[in-house]
Amino acid sequence: MSQKRITLNVNGRAYEVEIGLKTMLLDVLRDQLHLTGTKNGCGHNACGACKVIVDGEAVNSCVYPAK
Repeated sequence: MSQKRITLNVNGRAYEVEIGLKTMLLDVLRDQLHLTGTKNGCGHNACGACKVIVDGEAVNSCVYPAK
Protein backbone atom coordinates (compact mmCIF):
# COMPACT_ATOMS: atom_id res chain seq x y z
CA MET A 1 0.00 0.00 0.00
CA SER A 2 1.23 3.47 -0.80
CA GLN A 3 2.07 5.77 2.09
CA LYS A 4 2.00 9.53 2.52
CA ARG A 5 3.22 11.88 5.24
CA ILE A 6 0.74 14.35 6.75
CA THR A 7 0.74 16.89 9.56
CA LEU A 8 -2.23 16.96 11.94
CA ASN A 9 -2.90 19.68 14.50
CA VAL A 10 -4.61 18.06 17.48
CA ASN A 11 -5.40 19.94 20.69
CA GLY A 12 -2.98 22.71 19.76
CA ARG A 13 -0.06 20.39 18.98
CA ALA A 14 1.31 19.47 15.53
CA TYR A 15 1.93 15.79 14.77
CA GLU A 16 3.65 14.45 11.66
CA VAL A 17 2.57 10.92 10.75
CA GLU A 18 2.88 8.51 7.86
CA ILE A 19 -0.39 6.93 6.76
CA GLY A 20 -1.83 4.67 4.10
CA LEU A 21 -4.05 6.25 1.47
CA LYS A 22 -7.23 4.71 2.97
CA THR A 23 -6.43 5.34 6.65
CA MET A 24 -9.29 6.74 8.71
CA LEU A 25 -8.73 9.60 11.14
CA LEU A 26 -9.85 7.46 14.09
CA ASP A 27 -7.04 4.98 13.43
CA VAL A 28 -4.43 7.74 13.35
CA LEU A 29 -5.71 9.30 16.58
CA ARG A 30 -5.81 6.03 18.51
CA ASP A 31 -3.02 3.92 16.98
CA GLN A 32 -0.36 6.43 16.00
CA LEU A 33 -0.97 9.37 18.33
CA HIS A 34 -2.13 7.17 21.26
CA LEU A 35 -5.07 9.53 21.91
CA THR A 36 -7.56 6.93 23.09
CA GLY A 37 -10.35 9.23 24.26
CA THR A 38 -12.04 8.92 20.88
CA LYS A 39 -13.82 5.56 20.75
CA ASN A 40 -14.72 3.19 17.93
CA GLY A 41 -18.37 2.43 18.58
CA CYS A 42 -19.85 1.10 15.36
CA GLY A 43 -17.34 1.82 12.59
CA HIS A 44 -20.19 2.69 10.22
CA ASN A 45 -21.00 6.39 10.78
CA ALA A 46 -24.03 5.59 12.92
CA CYS A 47 -23.39 6.00 16.66
CA GLY A 48 -21.18 9.10 17.01
CA ALA A 49 -18.79 7.63 19.61
CA CYS A 50 -15.90 8.63 17.35
CA LYS A 51 -17.03 12.22 16.75
CA VAL A 52 -14.25 14.83 16.61
CA ILE A 53 -14.00 18.44 15.42
CA VAL A 54 -12.19 18.99 12.10
CA ASP A 55 -11.82 22.59 10.93
CA GLY A 56 -14.74 23.64 13.15
CA GLU A 57 -17.10 20.88 11.97
CA ALA A 58 -18.11 17.70 13.82
CA VAL A 59 -17.24 14.53 11.88
CA ASN A 60 -17.36 10.81 12.63
CA SER A 61 -13.68 9.90 12.55
CA CYS A 62 -14.32 6.20 11.88
CA VAL A 63 -15.34 7.06 8.30
CA TYR A 64 -13.39 10.31 7.82
CA PRO A 65 -10.17 9.82 5.84
CA ALA A 66 -7.01 11.15 7.46
CA LYS A 67 -5.66 13.83 5.16
